Amino acid sequence: MKTVPVFAAIFFGVLCMSTSSIMIRWCSAPALIIALYRLVATTVLALAWKRKNIAAMARISRRDMALMAVSGLFLALHLAFWISSLSYTSISSSVLFTNLQVIFVLFFSALFLREGLKRWAIVGVLAALTGSGLIAGGDLGHGKLLGDMMALASGLFVAVYLLIGRQVRARVEILDYTVVVSSVAAVVILATALLANLPLSGYPAVDWLLFLLMGLGPGLGGHAVLNWALKFVKAPLVAVSILGESVMASILGWIIFHEALLWYQLAGGGLILTGIYLAAVNESK
Repeated sequence: MKTVPVFAAIFFGVLCMSTSSIMIRWCSAPALIIALYRLVATTVLALAWKRKNIAAMARISRRDMALMAVSGLFLALHLAFWISSLSYTSISSSVLFTNLQVIFVLFFSALFLREGLKRWAIVGVLAALTGSGLIAGGDLGHGKLLGDMMALASGLFVAVYLLIGRQVRARVEILDYTVVVSSVAAVVILATALLANLPLSGYPAVDWLLFLLMGLGPGLGGHAVLNWALKFVKAPLVAVSILGESVMASILGWIIFHEALLWYQLAGGGLILTGIYLAAVNESK
Protein backbone atom coordinates (compact mmCIF):
# COMPACT_ATOMS: atom_id res chain seq x y z
CA MET A 1 0.00 0.00 0.00
CA LYS A 2 1.23 3.55 -0.76
CA THR A 3 2.74 5.31 2.22
CA VAL A 4 0.87 8.63 1.91
CA PRO A 5 -2.58 7.22 2.89
CA VAL A 6 -0.98 5.29 5.76
CA PHE A 7 0.75 8.36 7.18
CA ALA A 8 -2.42 10.43 6.70
CA ALA A 9 -4.34 7.77 8.65
CA ILE A 10 -1.70 7.80 11.41
CA PHE A 11 -2.01 11.60 11.68
CA PHE A 12 -5.81 11.30 11.89
CA GLY A 13 -5.51 8.61 14.56
CA VAL A 14 -3.13 10.71 16.65
CA LEU A 15 -5.48 13.70 16.33
CA CYS A 16 -8.41 11.58 17.57
CA MET A 17 -6.37 10.27 20.49
CA SER A 18 -5.42 13.83 21.44
CA THR A 19 -9.03 14.60 22.32
CA SER A 20 -9.24 11.74 24.83
CA SER A 21 -7.62 13.55 27.78
CA ILE A 22 -9.89 16.55 27.23
CA MET A 23 -13.05 14.45 27.36
CA ILE A 24 -11.79 12.54 30.40
CA ARG A 25 -11.27 15.83 32.25
CA TRP A 26 -14.88 16.78 31.48
CA CYS A 27 -16.20 13.48 32.87
CA SER A 28 -17.36 13.25 36.49
CA ALA A 29 -17.27 9.42 36.57
CA PRO A 30 -14.37 7.47 38.20
CA ALA A 31 -11.44 6.48 36.00
CA LEU A 32 -12.38 2.78 35.78
CA ILE A 33 -15.94 3.63 34.76
CA ILE A 34 -14.68 5.96 32.05
CA ALA A 35 -12.39 3.19 30.76
CA LEU A 36 -15.19 0.62 30.90
CA TYR A 37 -17.79 2.56 28.92
CA ARG A 38 -15.24 3.84 26.44
CA LEU A 39 -14.35 0.21 25.68
CA VAL A 40 -18.02 -0.82 25.54
CA ALA A 41 -18.74 2.02 23.11
CA THR A 42 -15.78 1.05 20.92
CA THR A 43 -16.88 -2.61 20.85
CA VAL A 44 -20.52 -1.82 20.02
CA LEU A 45 -19.55 0.65 17.28
CA ALA A 46 -17.10 -1.84 15.74
CA LEU A 47 -19.75 -4.59 15.81
CA ALA A 48 -22.27 -2.24 14.18
CA TRP A 49 -19.74 -1.50 11.45
CA LYS A 50 -19.15 -5.21 10.80
CA ARG A 51 -22.86 -6.15 10.81
CA LYS A 52 -23.23 -9.16 8.49
CA ASN A 53 -19.55 -10.12 8.64
CA ILE A 54 -19.58 -11.09 12.32
CA ALA A 55 -19.58 -14.81 11.43
CA ALA A 56 -16.14 -14.37 9.83
CA MET A 57 -14.62 -14.00 13.30
CA ALA A 58 -15.11 -17.74 13.83
CA ARG A 59 -12.27 -18.37 11.37
CA ILE A 60 -9.69 -16.64 13.59
CA SER A 61 -7.16 -19.18 14.88
CA ARG A 62 -6.94 -20.10 18.56
CA ARG A 63 -3.40 -18.74 18.68
CA ASP A 64 -4.49 -15.34 17.39
CA MET A 65 -7.46 -15.33 19.76
CA ALA A 66 -5.08 -15.99 22.65
CA LEU A 67 -2.76 -13.21 21.53
CA MET A 68 -5.67 -10.79 21.21
CA ALA A 69 -6.85 -11.73 24.70
CA VAL A 70 -3.41 -10.82 26.05
CA SER A 71 -3.51 -7.62 24.02
CA GLY A 72 -6.90 -6.80 25.56
CA LEU A 73 -5.47 -7.30 29.05
CA PHE A 74 -2.68 -4.81 28.36
CA LEU A 75 -5.14 -2.36 26.78
CA ALA A 76 -7.20 -2.52 29.98
CA LEU A 77 -4.10 -1.88 32.12
CA HIS A 78 -3.07 1.01 29.87
CA LEU A 79 -6.45 2.74 30.06
CA ALA A 80 -6.86 2.18 33.80
CA PHE A 81 -3.45 3.63 34.65
CA TRP A 82 -3.51 6.44 32.13
CA ILE A 83 -7.03 7.72 32.88
CA SER A 84 -6.23 7.56 36.61
CA SER A 85 -3.04 9.57 36.08
CA LEU A 86 -5.06 12.54 34.82
CA SER A 87 -6.37 13.03 38.37
CA TYR A 88 -2.84 13.52 39.70
CA THR A 89 -0.94 15.42 37.02
CA SER A 90 -1.45 17.79 34.10
CA ILE A 91 -2.73 16.76 30.67
CA SER A 92 0.61 17.52 29.02
CA SER A 93 2.62 15.52 31.59
CA SER A 94 0.22 12.57 31.56
CA VAL A 95 0.20 12.25 27.78
CA LEU A 96 3.94 12.86 27.61
CA PHE A 97 4.89 10.11 30.05
CA THR A 98 2.43 7.68 28.49
CA ASN A 99 3.93 8.33 25.09
CA LEU A 100 7.40 7.52 26.34
CA GLN A 101 6.24 4.01 25.48
CA VAL A 102 8.36 4.51 22.36
CA ILE A 103 11.36 3.44 24.49
CA PHE A 104 9.65 0.18 25.39
CA VAL A 105 8.45 -0.41 21.81
CA LEU A 106 11.95 0.06 20.38
CA PHE A 107 13.46 -2.23 23.01
CA PHE A 108 10.89 -4.99 22.55
CA SER A 109 10.95 -4.66 18.75
CA ALA A 110 14.70 -5.13 18.66
CA LEU A 111 14.61 -7.95 21.21
CA PHE A 112 11.65 -10.01 20.01
CA LEU A 113 10.72 -8.90 16.48
CA ARG A 114 14.25 -8.31 15.17
CA GLU A 115 13.09 -5.01 13.69
CA GLY A 116 15.63 -2.28 13.03
CA LEU A 117 15.42 1.41 12.17
CA LYS A 118 17.46 3.27 9.58
CA ARG A 119 20.09 5.75 10.75
CA TRP A 120 18.02 8.91 10.22
CA ALA A 121 14.96 7.26 11.68
CA ILE A 122 17.00 6.62 14.83
CA VAL A 123 18.02 10.30 14.80
CA GLY A 124 14.32 11.15 14.62
CA VAL A 125 13.55 8.92 17.58
CA LEU A 126 16.37 10.49 19.59
CA ALA A 127 15.13 14.00 18.73
CA ALA A 128 11.61 13.08 19.84
CA LEU A 129 12.90 11.59 23.08
CA THR A 130 15.09 14.65 23.70
CA GLY A 131 12.01 16.84 23.34
CA SER A 132 10.14 14.58 25.73
CA GLY A 133 12.98 14.75 28.22
CA LEU A 134 13.06 18.54 28.00
CA ILE A 135 9.37 18.76 28.85
CA ALA A 136 9.69 16.15 31.60
CA GLY A 137 12.68 17.91 33.17
CA GLY A 138 10.75 21.14 33.53
CA ASP A 139 7.61 19.42 34.77
CA LEU A 140 8.86 16.98 37.41
CA GLY A 141 9.45 19.61 40.08
CA HIS A 142 5.78 20.36 40.68
CA GLY A 143 4.81 17.48 43.01
CA LYS A 144 3.20 15.36 40.30
CA LEU A 145 5.36 12.26 40.63
CA LEU A 146 2.52 9.79 41.32
CA GLY A 147 0.54 10.83 38.25
CA ASP A 148 3.68 10.86 36.12
CA MET A 149 4.66 7.34 37.19
CA MET A 150 1.13 6.03 36.59
CA ALA A 151 1.29 7.48 33.09
CA LEU A 152 4.74 5.95 32.53
CA ALA A 153 3.40 2.53 33.60
CA SER A 154 0.55 2.96 31.13
CA GLY A 155 3.19 3.57 28.46
CA LEU A 156 4.75 0.18 29.17
CA PHE A 157 1.37 -1.50 28.90
CA VAL A 158 0.45 0.21 25.62
CA ALA A 159 3.84 -0.74 24.16
CA VAL A 160 3.05 -4.44 24.66
CA TYR A 161 -0.43 -3.82 23.23
CA LEU A 162 1.09 -2.26 20.09
CA LEU A 163 3.64 -5.00 19.57
CA ILE A 164 1.06 -7.78 19.86
CA GLY A 165 -1.09 -5.85 17.39
CA ARG A 166 1.86 -5.74 15.00
CA GLN A 167 2.00 -9.55 15.01
CA VAL A 168 -1.72 -10.31 14.86
CA ARG A 169 -2.74 -7.60 12.39
CA ALA A 170 -0.86 -9.40 9.60
CA ARG A 171 -3.54 -12.12 9.78
CA VAL A 172 -6.64 -10.56 11.38
CA GLU A 173 -8.83 -7.80 9.96
CA ILE A 174 -8.90 -4.56 11.90
CA LEU A 175 -12.57 -4.66 12.97
CA ASP A 176 -12.22 -8.28 14.15
CA TYR A 177 -9.13 -7.29 16.11
CA THR A 178 -10.86 -4.25 17.62
CA VAL A 179 -13.96 -6.19 18.68
CA VAL A 180 -12.03 -8.98 20.41
CA VAL A 181 -9.40 -6.80 22.08
CA SER A 182 -11.88 -4.14 23.27
CA SER A 183 -14.27 -6.83 24.57
CA VAL A 184 -11.56 -8.55 26.60
CA ALA A 185 -10.35 -5.19 27.96
CA ALA A 186 -13.94 -4.25 28.89
CA VAL A 187 -14.42 -7.53 30.81
CA VAL A 188 -11.16 -6.96 32.72
CA ILE A 189 -12.16 -3.39 33.63
CA LEU A 190 -15.70 -4.49 34.57
CA ALA A 191 -14.39 -7.14 36.95
CA THR A 192 -12.05 -4.60 38.54
CA ALA A 193 -14.83 -2.00 38.90
CA LEU A 194 -17.13 -4.56 40.55
CA LEU A 195 -14.40 -5.58 42.99
CA ALA A 196 -13.92 -1.88 43.82
CA ASN A 197 -17.71 -1.50 44.38
CA LEU A 198 -17.98 1.28 41.81
CA PRO A 199 -21.54 2.09 40.66
CA LEU A 200 -22.21 1.24 37.01
CA SER A 201 -25.04 3.75 36.58
CA GLY A 202 -26.34 7.05 37.94
CA TYR A 203 -23.98 9.31 36.00
CA PRO A 204 -25.13 12.56 34.34
CA ALA A 205 -26.22 12.62 30.68
CA VAL A 206 -23.10 14.50 29.62
CA ASP A 207 -20.93 11.63 30.90
CA TRP A 208 -22.82 9.09 28.77
CA LEU A 209 -22.37 11.34 25.73
CA LEU A 210 -18.65 11.58 26.46
CA PHE A 211 -18.40 7.78 26.84
CA LEU A 212 -19.88 7.42 23.33
CA LEU A 213 -17.61 10.10 21.85
CA MET A 214 -14.54 8.49 23.44
CA GLY A 215 -15.46 5.16 21.89
CA LEU A 216 -16.00 6.77 18.50
CA GLY A 217 -13.03 9.17 18.48
CA PRO A 218 -10.06 7.87 20.52
CA GLY A 219 -11.39 4.28 20.39
CA LEU A 220 -12.19 3.70 16.71
CA GLY A 221 -10.63 6.81 15.16
CA GLY A 222 -7.52 6.51 17.32
CA HIS A 223 -6.60 3.00 18.49
CA ALA A 224 -8.35 1.14 15.65
CA VAL A 225 -6.81 3.33 12.94
CA LEU A 226 -3.33 2.97 14.43
CA ASN A 227 -3.75 -0.80 14.68
CA TRP A 228 -4.81 -0.76 11.01
CA ALA A 229 -1.58 1.10 10.20
CA LEU A 230 0.46 -1.59 11.96
CA LYS A 231 -0.21 -3.86 9.00
CA PHE A 232 1.80 -1.56 6.74
CA VAL A 233 4.51 0.04 8.93
CA LYS A 234 6.71 -1.03 11.84
CA ALA A 235 5.55 -0.68 15.44
CA PRO A 236 8.35 1.79 16.38
CA LEU A 237 7.16 4.22 13.69
CA VAL A 238 3.60 4.16 15.02
CA ALA A 239 4.96 4.58 18.54
CA VAL A 240 7.03 7.62 17.54
CA SER A 241 4.07 9.12 15.68
CA ILE A 242 1.92 8.83 18.80
CA LEU A 243 4.34 11.25 20.47
CA GLY A 244 2.56 13.94 18.46
CA GLU A 245 -0.37 13.39 20.82
CA SER A 246 1.70 15.10 23.52
CA VAL A 247 1.84 18.29 21.48
CA MET A 248 -1.79 18.28 20.35
CA ALA A 249 -3.19 17.40 23.78
CA SER A 250 -1.06 20.08 25.44
CA ILE A 251 -2.37 22.69 23.04
CA LEU A 252 -5.97 21.62 23.64
CA GLY A 253 -5.38 21.62 27.41
CA TRP A 254 -4.03 25.18 27.18
CA ILE A 255 -6.99 26.39 25.10
CA ILE A 256 -9.74 24.65 27.06
CA PHE A 257 -8.43 24.32 30.63
CA HIS A 258 -5.88 27.17 30.59
CA GLU A 259 -3.00 24.83 31.44
CA ALA A 260 -0.14 27.13 30.51
CA LEU A 261 2.52 25.98 28.06
CA LEU A 262 5.94 27.17 29.21
CA TRP A 263 9.06 27.69 27.08
CA TYR A 264 10.43 24.18 27.67
CA GLN A 265 7.10 22.67 26.61
CA LEU A 266 7.11 24.64 23.36
CA ALA A 267 10.77 23.81 22.65
CA GLY A 268 10.22 20.15 23.49
CA GLY A 269 7.15 20.03 21.29
CA GLY A 270 9.17 21.33 18.36
CA LEU A 271 11.78 18.62 18.84
CA ILE A 272 9.07 15.97 19.05
CA LEU A 273 7.50 17.06 15.76
CA THR A 274 10.93 17.15 14.10
CA GLY A 275 11.65 13.64 15.34
CA ILE A 276 8.33 12.33 14.09
CA TYR A 277 9.01 13.82 10.64
CA LEU A 278 12.51 12.33 10.40
CA ALA A 279 11.32 8.89 11.50
CA ALA A 280 8.33 8.91 9.13
CA VAL A 281 10.25 10.09 6.05
CA ASN A 282 13.06 7.59 6.50
CA GLU A 283 10.68 4.71 7.25
CA SER A 284 8.79 5.39 4.02
CA LYS A 285 11.92 4.71 1.98
